[in-house]
Amino acid sequence: MNTQDFTSLKRKVFLSYHQDGILDLVAGSVVLGFGLNMLTDNVVFLMFGWLAMMLYMLIKQRITIPRFGYVRFESKDETTKKAWVSVGVGVLLVLFFLVLNIYISRMPTSPETDAWIHRYHMVPLSTILFGLPALVAASFLGLKRFYLYALLAAGLPLFGAWLNIETYIPIVATGSIILAFGTVLLVAFLQKYPLNSEGDDASG
Repeated sequence: MNTQDFTSLKRKVFLSYHQDGILDLVAGSVVLGFGLNMLTDNVVFLMFGWLAMMLYMLIKQRITIPRFGYVRFESKDETTKKAWVSVGVGVLLVLFFLVLNIYISRMPTSPETDAWIHRYHMVPLSTILFGLPALVAASFLGLKRFYLYALLAAGLPLFGAWLNIETYIPIVATGSIILAFGTVLLVAFLQKYPLNSEGDDASG
């Protein structure tokens, strides 16, 4: 097997490894939790999203690893480098949002401008909090569906603002769509890779 074939095979295994929908379910939980917090002003929904993030590896170990085994697709140095890049991007996004918020709050505005900002404020917020991380995930992991999630995170709030509906509705809709995608992927993954397939083959 030459290097190109090995790279192609590793790529196929990598994509299969992330076709379990677990990452989608975590992302959807975070977005939906944020939207429900906006609706109810209840911080429990934000904690629901954080809990899903913390349980990611545990769920992965219970569902994916028993079917694929533990797979390291890159060296420790590459993993560490990507982790630091992700953290750096996150820090820059937070700083950008804080500076933008301070700048806007100090700008002299008219009632019309205030109304426009109030109407469209969720567009950059959702893009920064959810769209850009989805874009980073799509770029780093090569999961093309995350490009769609990034588009939804920016496009639905923009569409909602244009319709002048409650700001939480596009966020809840985005989270629900991502959760639906994740659920479909997880069900398909469990059907394609049943846990007892190896035992069935041996007994047959």
